Amino acid sequence: MSIPFAARMAGIGDSRSQGLIARVRALRAAGADVIDFGQQGPPPRVAVEAARAALDAPGSAFYSDTRGAPGLRRAIADKLAAENGFAADPDSEIIVTVGAKEALFATLLALVGPGDEVVLEDPGYLGFEPLIRLAGATPVPVALRAAEGFRLPIDRLRAAITPRTRVLLLCTPHNPTGRVLSAEELDAVAALVRDTGIVAVMDEAYEHFVFDGRPHLSLAALPGMRARTVTVQTISKVYNMAGWRIGWLAAPPDIAQRVVRIHTHAATCPATMAQAGAEAAIRAGLGEGDLPFAEIAANYARQRDAMVAGLRAIPGVSCALPEGGYFVFPDFSSFGLDSLAMSDHLLSAARVAATPGIAFGAAGEGHARLVIKSGVDEIRRGVARIATALAAIRSGDAQATRRS
Repeated sequence: MSIPFAARMAGIGDSRSQGLIARVRALRAAGADVIDFGQQGPPPRVAVEAARAALDAPGSAFYSDTRGAPGLRRAIADKLAAENGFAADPDSEIIVTVGAKEALFATLLALVGPGDEVVLEDPGYLGFEPLIRLAGATPVPVALRAAEGFRLPIDRLRAAITPRTRVLLLCTPHNPTGRVLSAEELDAVAALVRDTGIVAVMDEAYEHFVFDGRPHLSLAALPGMRARTVTVQTISKVYNMAGWRIGWLAAPPDIAQRVVRIHTHAATCPATMAQAGAEAAIRAGLGEGDLPFAEIAANYARQRDAMVAGLRAIPGVSCALPEGGYFVFPDFSSFGLDSLAMSDHLLSAARVAATPGIAFGAAGEGHARLVIKSGVDEIRRGVARIATALAAIRSGDAQATRRS
C-alpha cells in the first residue's frame, strides 16, 4: 500500500548544494583530491571556550528561553544598533533560531499561506523557493539579468506584485551573484514596500563580506521601515560557525509575536551551549581565525580577485566581479553544456566542486557557483584544473581529463 504524502511535498526536491557536499565527501573518503574552495579559519576561540564552559554549567542541560538566551538577545540588539543602524528590543523584537534558515521558514509560516504570493529574485538563494512552497504560498521569481550586472530590477519587482503578494524576499549581499544593494536601491525597495503594504524579509547572512569600500546597508534602518521589515542574520558565515546552527531575526513586535509561536512549537530553542558560544563571538567582534571583520573581508577580496582573474583568462568563460558575499557566478554557457552537466563535468574531470546555476532559478542556467573561501594558491590550483577540463570540452576530448 502506497503512503499518501502531503500535497505540500509536490515539487520539493533535495538540496543541490547539500547533495554536492555529500558527493565531495564521498570522493574524499575514497581518496580523491577534490577542490571545493571551502577552506576557512576556525571559529573564534572565545566562542569555543564559552560553549565548553556552558557544557559544565548545570543550566545548560535545560531549555533556554524560547526566544533565545537573554544575554545573546542583548548582544544581538547591541550588534544591530552598532553595525546595522537600527534598534530592536531584545525582549519583544528578537528571536534566536536554529540557523538563519529556521528564521526564514518560521517567518514565512507566520506571514503566508495558500493563495498568497512571495516575490523573490531569480537567481536567488536556492533554499528560498522550497521554503515558500512548504509554507503553502506561491513563489513569484523576478529575473536578475547578467547583462544588467544582476542589479535589482525595481520596475520588474513592482510589476510582479499583485493583490495576493504578501512578502518581498531579498538577499544582500546576494547569493549567488555577489551583488550588494546600494542606498538608492534600498530607497526604491522601501518605497515599493510602503506603496504596496507588503512585508520585506531581508536575508543578511553575508553582511560582513563587502568589498571595495562598499557598506552593507540594512533596509530596517531606513525611516519607517522597521515596522515592515524582518531582518535575518546568522553566525554561520563570518564566524565560520555554520554547524552551530544559530541565527536570529529582528522584526516588529506584532510579527515577532507570531513567529515565536511557530518557533516554540517547532524548535523550542537552539542548543544552549551553542547560544553561549554565539554570544561570546558577537561580543568579541572577531570572526573566523580570530580576525577582525575588516581583515577577513580584505582577505576574501584578494581571493575573489584571484578567482575572477583566473576564470576570465579561460577562453569562453565570463565572470562578473562580485561586490560582496563569498561566491563567484561565472557563465559557462559557451561550452554547450547545461549547468547540471557542467557541474558534473567539473567534478568528474577536474575534481572541482561547482553548484549548478539552475539550482538558483531558471535565470541561473548556464552559470555555476564557486566559493572563494580558500587562499589564493588553492584558488589558482583549482582554476587551473577548471581550465584543463574546459579545454577538453573545446577539443572534444573529455576523456583526456577524466579521473578515476
